[in-house]
Amino acid sequence: MKKGDLSHRYDHAVCVAKLCIKIGKREGADMELLALAAYLHDVVPRTKSKGRPHYLASAAYAESLLRSKGFSKDKSRAVRSIIEESSYEAYLSGRCPSSLEAKVLRDADFLEAMGARGIARAFAFVGWYRGEALGVLDWDPEKPPDLKMNETGPDPSAIWHFASKLLKLKTMMCTETGRRLAQRRHAFMVEFLKRYANEMDAVN
Repeated sequence: MKKGDLSHRYDHAVCVAKLCIKIGKREGADMELLALAAYLHDVVPRTKSKGRPHYLASAAYAESLLRSKGFSKDKSRAVRSIIEESSYEAYLSGRCPSSLEAKVLRDADFLEAMGARGIARAFAFVGWYRGEALGVLDWDPEKPPDLKMNETGPDPSAIWHFASKLLKLKTMMCTETGRRLAQRRHAFMVEFLKRYANEMDAVN
């Protein structure tokens, strides 16, 4: 993961795993399967996926790795399925999580794109892939426009990415725990955007 972009390195996996533990224990998930999937869900960077969606490449690698370490065929396949069903790309393709573990991982991964960490990762992602700008906020953070996300690279700006993805995540949580955690992180992003706009206009 050292060769991935700054928003998808090992610290991301650790944060997702911690969220999975927090959510999974409260929701009654299989914690072993969940932890394995959390740590391996982004193990293959976008730049190393050889034209394949990186979440599918990560899922395939996870299954192969676990089999080589002595995990059973069924358990390794289960981890692969959890990863395949929990990514944002899977959501965009219309694929829904079929297991509690996939639902928890999806919530954890989406939560990691929200709040203070989500803000930092959004700007890091756009910068890493040479996005066009930080962005100008000319819309209401409380009522963001439905902008289209670039599915093959960075959005035109980090601010654009809030409207195309980040501010929508609150409504996409699969578990009750995830929905509760998302409320606070969403509110933080809205407050950040309001302050961002004020500072651009020298209001404060």
